[in-house]
Amino acid sequence: MKKYLLALGLVSLIVGGLSAQSVTITNTFGGNSDNTGTSDFLKFDDNGDKNTAVVGDRIQLDVASEHIDSRVRLNISGDNNFSLGLQGYLNFRPFKPVNFIGGNKFFWKWATPGAYLGAIDDYLVHGKLADDNGGGVVLNFDSENSKVAATFAGAVGLDSRLDLNFGTQFNVKNLFIIGLTGQDLTKSSASFGGYAALTAVKNLILNIGYTYNNTDKGYIQATQHLAQISAGYKFDAIPLSVYVDGLTGLNNNSNYSELTESYVDLDSGAGVPFYAAFRANYNFSDYLDINGSVKVNHKLELDDSVTAVTVYPYFDVKTKIGTFRSGARVLFDSDDGYKGFNIPFSWQYKIAAKL
Repeated sequence: MKKYLLALGLVSLIVGGLSAQSVTITNTFGGNSDNTGTSDFLKFDDNGDKNTAVVGDRIQLDVASEHIDSRVRLNISGDNNFSLGLQGYLNFRPFKPVNFIGGNKFFWKWATPGAYLGAIDDYLVHGKLADDNGGGVVLNFDSENSKVAATFAGAVGLDSRLDLNFGTQFNVKNLFIIGLTGQDLTKSSASFGGYAALTAVKNLILNIGYTYNNTDKGYIQATQHLAQISAGYKFDAIPLSVYVDGLTGLNNNSNYSELTESYVDLDSGAGVPFYAAFRANYNFSDYLDINGSVKVNHKLELDDSVTAVTVYPYFDVKTKIGTFRSGARVLFDSDDGYKGFNIPFSWQYKIAAKL
């Protein structure tokens, strides 16, 4: 409940507390697990039988000025009888290098670049310098005339004043960026992360990272030790970009268990979690992007591991009334082969104004 009340308070601050500002409203309607906050529009099993169609909506308000950067997002999910999810953050810069930040979802704000996963197009929570919920202070020492920059962050968790989080980042411009994070430091279930990004080569993404006590289950099973790598390249000669990610556990222990107050051994039969993803984007014209992704979930060191594969070719059609996205998300696994397919569909449009 605290999260929703805080997000509602942020709406009041954003709407009533700004003078000179830019405002952008983004609405995404349809059924697409990637960008609408709900599951895919149509789902078919391996026999071709269709499940009930799912439609949801995501409304996002971004407000910015010289001293304010803020976002409020309302997800209306078509799953579970149209449930609601309200998220928001407010970043206030009274003067350099000070930033005050608060909210129940920091999105990518103050995430270290080395934690970015290009094929997934996301960050794990542990790559965020100020964690994901609560309030804190970020000191961002950066100057256009300087070849180096440094960022220091400290935040208190939303649910407890004793839930402390810290992060720091060191940037040698056009060479590399190193970020370190510590989350839930006052708890026995504390997490630590170290991430690095190579920035010396134009158009190249090359990121590596390590997380101790990974609790983010968005893409891979929670695990005691997690290593990640991401590489990508955007070609100049042709309008093509490609990305590949790899995430793997380093043993077969889960994340820290509050129940047992230990790292639970998944036993020798559980295997080591592994996730890989590939994504390619081709800008065919000003009106059409052709895209494709492949995602693989597997367990290493397990003879009878079931490998799940998702193949997703999709396209973006850009029109005067917004961008339409659709495709076919085809599902396979090593036990049964073809498992069915989903048809995502979304329509996104933006209204922007400078006041």
